[in-house]
Amino acid sequence: MKIEKLAILGGIKSIDDPHPHWSWPVTSPEEIKAVTQFMENGCKNKNGYPVVVAEFESEFANYHKAKFALTTNSGTSSLHAAFFAVGVSDGDEVIAPSLTFHATASPLKQLNAVPILCDCEPDTGNIDPIEIEKKITKRTKAIVVTHLCGHPCEMDEIIKISKKNNIPVIEDCSHAHGSTYKGKKVGTFGEIGVFSMNNQKMLSAGESGILITDKQELYERALLFSDFGPRLESGIKLKKHFRYRETGLGSKYRINPICAVIALEKLKKLDFYIESRKQRLDYLSQGLLDIPGLTPPVTRDYVDRGAYYGYRPFIQKNELNNIDITTFIDIMSAEGMEIRQSNNPPLHLLPLFKEPVSVIKNFELPNTDQHNKRGYYKKGDLPASEFFFNNTFSLPTFTFESEELIDKYINAFTKVCNHLRRNKLF
Repeated sequence: MKIEKLAILGGIKSIDDPHPHWSWPVTSPEEIKAVTQFMENGCKNKNGYPVVVAEFESEFANYHKAKFALTTNSGTSSLHAAFFAVGVSDGDEVIAPSLTFHATASPLKQLNAVPILCDCEPDTGNIDPIEIEKKITKRTKAIVVTHLCGHPCEMDEIIKISKKNNIPVIEDCSHAHGSTYKGKKVGTFGEIGVFSMNNQKMLSAGESGILITDKQELYERALLFSDFGPRLESGIKLKKHFRYRETGLGSKYRINPICAVIALEKLKKLDFYIESRKQRLDYLSQGLLDIPGLTPPVTRDYVDRGAYYGYRPFIQKNELNNIDITTFIDIMSAEGMEIRQSNNPPLHLLPLFKEPVSVIKNFELPNTDQHNKRGYYKKGDLPASEFFFNNTFSLPTFTFESEELIDKYINAFTKVCNHLRRNKLF
């Protein structure tokens, strides 16, 4: 077999299509019309907030067969409200995945709680239920899980642990709009499901978030935490919360109503977007199957990735002359590919999470060396999360792009991997 010369060594690059190779979010004529009408007609209010916000919350709750939905200005704000709603406070511990975006756990620092970081399953990157159970103590107040890249966590096992120990579960579904686990949508297993709707997410609405729950108590606590004024007058039903109906609890996490207009229109097409992306990424996975040194992302046969936020194949370095991930990415970039390592290193490697101290109470912190104590972390403490991060790379999450472009990616990987199997790079 003739081995083509790599572009990084002066050969012809495999992909000459101009960047970017994918475009998201898409904007439909219906969205433009809805936003225009909203701005022309003014903000029609009901109970002190725009009607469109209530409409979107109702439709989103119905999509998940949930009783309550509450919009906020971001997924991070929704997580903050969710942690408060389940009672997380000063000194409490919350078990969280290390392999996730930092906002899954950073609101805990605002509540002076302690994130107890947990290792992942080696194939999906999701939080490992076995590791969750090991981390539970009498101080554990909640468990938060992230459905990484849209692949649902092992919710049967996680909910079993939750019930056994009477610990609430919060699902971070920011990667996983429309994903299902054994036929049931994520966000509906735990006490609260949280979704981001920033522009990179499948349900994109500029910048906003939403949470869902079936429990009136949790909905009202989250609402009190996130808003104030007339909306609370209509939304708070439990008498024990009446005293705070005018003021709320001091935060204002209200969604921008134009974001709600966009989200409402996007929701109507969400399943269409999900199916289109799934078709293209399944096509890409099929093309990677026979390339030595690469493994497409795992999707277990009883789950549906839904939004498929993020496409991260594995590299088997030992099959490719022990190439390191950074060099491999450089080689593929030279071939004209859009490729990168994940922007999100495991949380236990980030300064905010290395120590269980409150940066809110004491922003300037001394360096400490107490890694043998609970809540302190160093490199090597969560090896599966570090391995996943260091042995995967991120590709575009194609949604409407052509199979011809995807074929060019497959051909580029084939060219490079065949070269690396037989030759050192330099």
